[in-house]
Amino acid sequence: MMTSKELVKRAIHFNTPERLPFTGSMGQTDFSGDTVAIFPDFPLKWWLGGGGTDEWGSVWEIEPGSKDMGQVKNIILENLDDFASVKIPDAMNPDRYKHWDEIISRAEKENKYIVACNGTLLFERAHFLYGYEKLLMDIVLEPEKVINYLRHISRYHLDTIRYITENFAGRIHGYRGTDDWGTQNAPVISPNSFVQVFKPVYREIFQVAHDAGMDTWMHSCGQNIPIIPHLIEAGLDVINLMQPNVFPIPKLAEFKGKICFEVNADEQTTLPGNDKQALANEVQALLDSCCTDKGGLIEMRTDTMFYDAMHVPVEMGEACHAEYRARDPFIKKGN
Repeated sequence: MMTSKELVKRAIHFNTPERLPFTGSMGQTDFSGDTVAIFPDFPLKWWLGGGGTDEWGSVWEIEPGSKDMGQVKNIILENLDDFASVKIPDAMNPDRYKHWDEIISRAEKENKYIVACNGTLLFERAHFLYGYEKLLMDIVLEPEKVINYLRHISRYHLDTIRYITENFAGRIHGYRGTDDWGTQNAPVISPNSFVQVFKPVYREIFQVAHDAGMDTWMHSCGQNIPIIPHLIEAGLDVINLMQPNVFPIPKLAEFKGKICFEVNADEQTTLPGNDKQALANEVQALLDSCCTDKGGLIEMRTDTMFYDAMHVPVEMGEACHAEYRARDPFIKKGN
């Protein structure tokens, strides 16, 4: 029987897992799935809500009574020419990783696939610090300056990977970040601007992660279909999509066999509802569109982030997991 680590690796690299793997929480460390997420010691896990100031100095505010992540309300970088003044968190500080050995040791005993989760990658952190509208304008008007700014930010990830390489070599299997690239209808910038400004810096981060023996994972919401080919070319191994109905789902077949998808069901439309037949149909559509005979899909098991912030009924989350288990294409084929 394959271990959890083997199942995830085989799904990512199209090497025929004997069952469909599923993730544990990617928002917190737990041991409920085939993956275990591990985080540097952030002073604030902003994606879990609650508000406060993160390690970059961004101030998160949420609406009273809300359990979502809220929004950044301050600007740290006023002028793009001063990008070097942005203080990068010290990713080489050993205190950030002092709890890792205990978590990794347990995950190794349970033969889990371990993913280092390190917050935003490039686009989101860039506009958190500088402002959304200003960044979009300067991507067009000052692309070379934006590239330099992104490379400054990327030191955070390169140093994190360096620390992992020097202290946990071979024990971390994936490196994960987030960047939402789509609105409901289209990418937030043109594919040409993405290729010119962002793709080279993503490629640098992904290459360093690969050199360290890690697969690359990225969450990205919205209608980002025109961006996905460039992420693949830059070296992305796994893409997490939480709103697959915006594409719509059959369009994802264009990338079948080229990248591994991490999905459950649509968190905007299907999961918050109560139509279990629609849920079942959607799970099958995702398997048909994303999964090859040899792999290419990992179920993102619904967790507390969905239940609390996205108002997903617990029974729908459980039903989604049950549908993936019942429709597992690898078990059915006797692999």
